[in-house]
Amino acid sequence: MIPKKMPFPPNDEFGSYEPTITPDGNTIYFARFAGGGDKRVLGTTTDIFVTHRIRQSGEWPGTGADWTPPERLPDAVNSDSIDQEPRITPDGKTLYFMSRRSGNADIWVTTSSPMVSGRKPRVSTSTPCHRALLHAARSAGRGRYVRVRLCQTQRGWRRSDGDLFTTRMDKGVWQPARRYESKLLDSIGLKCRLNAVSRDGLVLGVVSVHDFGKFHTMQFVHYDAASREWKGPIVPAPFNNPAIDGACPMFTAGGDKMIWSAGYDRGPGPVSTSGGTGSTYDLFWLNTSDIVAYYKAKAGLS
Repeated sequence: MIPKKMPFPPNDEFGSYEPTITPDGNTIYFARFAGGGDKRVLGTTTDIFVTHRIRQSGEWPGTGADWTPPERLPDAVNSDSIDQEPRITPDGKTLYFMSRRSGNADIWVTTSSPMVSGRKPRVSTSTPCHRALLHAARSAGRGRYVRVRLCQTQRGWRRSDGDLFTTRMDKGVWQPARRYESKLLDSIGLKCRLNAVSRDGLVLGVVSVHDFGKFHTMQFVHYDAASREWKGPIVPAPFNNPAIDGACPMFTAGGDKMIWSAGYDRGPGPVSTSGGTGSTYDLFWLNTSDIVAYYKAKAGLS
């Protein structure tokens, strides 16, 4: 199973980080590190960029002629602080992202159509877990999305266990965050994200493991509907390389593809840090069915 590289553009010489893709597969938002050399990035950390697939008649993802060069979202959205980890909602109209513009790692939200125009974002503080990174995950087997948050306590990041928290919006109000209980997931240290997708008779979980500045890799697990628990075996992605940043993927809304950023063709190189620094990474993708088949074979579930 070999990752497939997106064309140029949306890839370019400046790189991308932790992308999110709209339901139609034709718009990708991602963060970009200032260290990649793009002078449009304010400050010394990250800003959020967007690219659009403007020619949609051929097979996805097409060629570089089908995509626009990455464009920085306007100052109404970006700031001179860390702005990264964008997550688009299933309707493609609301963008959540993490920003440190207030001094904390808060979740911010902006809504607009088209999104590239942007509205001035507001901090999303409807739950007690607002000093956090926002991660979107498909709710296992239920066909809807929940927000998975790695909470920050007053003592700082809980780096020893990397607890996962969930919250959902009910009638326009974010509900109090709850710790996600799972013996299997608790056994995986330094996890920063859980993404899940239902495909080919399996609910696949992708756990991103991130020791800032050291490694950023993926582990595969699966969800057992009968016991309502996450199960092993824990299978490392075959393209993991501790010296190369490559994790925190995103599935399309239909669940047919997984995209992520990685430095496979540029590494070994610096791994992303909590301070908003990193290296130059490219956009990659795989068909979800290929990942599921790989996991089933390794897990003896075929």
